[in-house]
Amino acid sequence: MLLASSPGKVHFIGEHAVVYGEPAILCSIGLRTYVKIDFSKNISFIDMEWPNIFHSWSVENVLEITEKCEDLWNYCKNAEDFSKLFSFIKENGYEFYRAYIVGIVMKNLNIKEGFSIEVRSEIPTGSGLGSSASRAVAITKAISELFEKNISLEKLNKIAFNQEKIIHGNPSGGDNSACCYGGILWFRKSFPENEIISLKDEIPYKLENFFLVYTKKPEKTTGELVQMVANLDKEYREKRIKEIGRLTKEMREALKKRDFENIKNIINLAQKNLSELGVSNNEIEKLCENVRKIGGAAKLCGAGGGGIVLCYHEDKERLTNLIKRLGYKFWEVDLGVEGVKLEN
Repeated sequence: MLLASSPGKVHFIGEHAVVYGEPAILCSIGLRTYVKIDFSKNISFIDMEWPNIFHSWSVENVLEITEKCEDLWNYCKNAEDFSKLFSFIKENGYEFYRAYIVGIVMKNLNIKEGFSIEVRSEIPTGSGLGSSASRAVAITKAISELFEKNISLEKLNKIAFNQEKIIHGNPSGGDNSACCYGGILWFRKSFPENEIISLKDEIPYKLENFFLVYTKKPEKTTGELVQMVANLDKEYREKRIKEIGRLTKEMREALKKRDFENIKNIINLAQKNLSELGVSNNEIEKLCENVRKIGGAAKLCGAGGGGIVLCYHEDKERLTNLIKRLGYKFWEVDLGVEGVKLEN
């Protein structure tokens, strides 16, 4: 039996725009997913987030589902609409999604034996903290270690990106990269290879007084929200996407200089543009407005529609008192933690 883990992530800035080739800054966070794995005759899967859902398949069945998911993804990509894929993977408690995320690892690593997987995660699902990416990275690490495949982080990350494509349609690859490598990353979606740069030397200090505030569970998945932005008028969308990209570049310089007044301003402007893209909601807007009123900064994280809001204020006590008064669950977490690893 082996145990692997991977952190969650937070989009410090750049979500949605990153899908269109603009840069993003991502941080791994001190909430992790743990995957326990052992040899088994067939393949079994349980995620303790949903303990009443248990899946068991033959090796052949998993590989068949994997091929079907890949074919459907290609069809939807050509159609520029992933609705059919999302409907398919949701069936029977996301059974086909879970079969695929183990099947694509098996296919890439030429594994044709069974195993049992148990997933436990500290990351709230659908929160914008990379719960699916953290699961993908940790599952890939667990399977590769059990079968002694000794793969590089680069290969692990590419496999995890394929897992993310099935659940999100056209993701940037940023989430899985942050969960895989850890730390603070500059990320840009590009061809043939994504640009992934560690900002450890540029930002050697600890980012403090940042809080993750959970508003509510989003009504739409990340893939559906990404599709919703894609369906906007192109000129309207591109203006806001370009502005978020500009703000991300400005944020990199502000972080280098430890210019927290500018950092706050950039965070608030990013939220304005995300709201105009239609991925905010009333709860997020109310929280962000209240944080701004006390001189802080706040923006949604990830796809939006609910989930996590990143909040900052120099006065930690003043910010926490506000969040408590508003009645939200929140975490103060370390940013830039270690990436995927074997726990034993």
